[in-house]
Amino acid sequence: MNRQKQIAQFAKLCEYIIGRNPDEFGLVPDNDGYIKIKEFLQAVTEIDGWRNVRISTLNEMRLVHPDPPVEIDDTRIRAKDLSRLPQITLCENPPKLLYVCITEKSYPAVLENGIRPTVHSRIICCRDPEMATTIGNRRTPQPVLLTIHTAKLREQGLLLWNAGERLFLADFIPPDAFTGPVLPKEATTGKKPEKKPDPVEIYRRQSQAGTFSLSIGNKTEKKHPGRKKEKDLSWKNNKKRLRREKKYAWPDQ
Repeated sequence: MNRQKQIAQFAKLCEYIIGRNPDEFGLVPDNDGYIKIKEFLQAVTEIDGWRNVRISTLNEMRLVHPDPPVEIDDTRIRAKDLSRLPQITLCENPPKLLYVCITEKSYPAVLENGIRPTVHSRIICCRDPEMATTIGNRRTPQPVLLTIHTAKLREQGLLLWNAGERLFLADFIPPDAFTGPVLPKEATTGKKPEKKPDPVEIYRRQSQAGTFSLSIGNKTEKKHPGRKKEKDLSWKNNKKRLRREKKYAWPDQ
């Protein structure tokens, strides 16, 4: 397949994702129909056969294609034809369970304070856990999957909106309206668990305790800085004594 045909197919793919079924790829356009280019490229590269798509591919399509189906505004992209784009509508009969992924770092705070929007203006919830995990993997390597109980939301008067057939939007999800994995103990205390000592290392240290080294052989003399070594002057005293004895010795008979 030549490059011209590849660009034509890529243009059709862009029109399908951005202008018709963004929810199928875990995307939610804003009120003006725009999607962040970064999120769009993440979704495209998850499709077999399009893993090498980059921002340069978008620019090439806009230059080569006679009538590109998208338009770009700074860091956002949208379809030129918005007539087939799913509308955001109030959800009156949501599924019993929905799913959302959050970052592992934010999990302790979410358990205490609930889920609030971070990246988007509303929380993106999914009909199935696989889609929620796919969206979560775009943000963090190890997302935490939470299960939302929509009956709890209705009891508290909280609303959900449809964003296509597969995605739902929420303004806030309280702590008692979702369940998730058990939080590790170190995460609740904010402290890392103490490292247990190695029993082999303990035995090695105990076996060396109280030992000392023996020095056999020449005894080293302690040196005291600033003190001069005393000289042996006994030879001088002996020489003087011999002189005196010679001086006062009796003459030979």
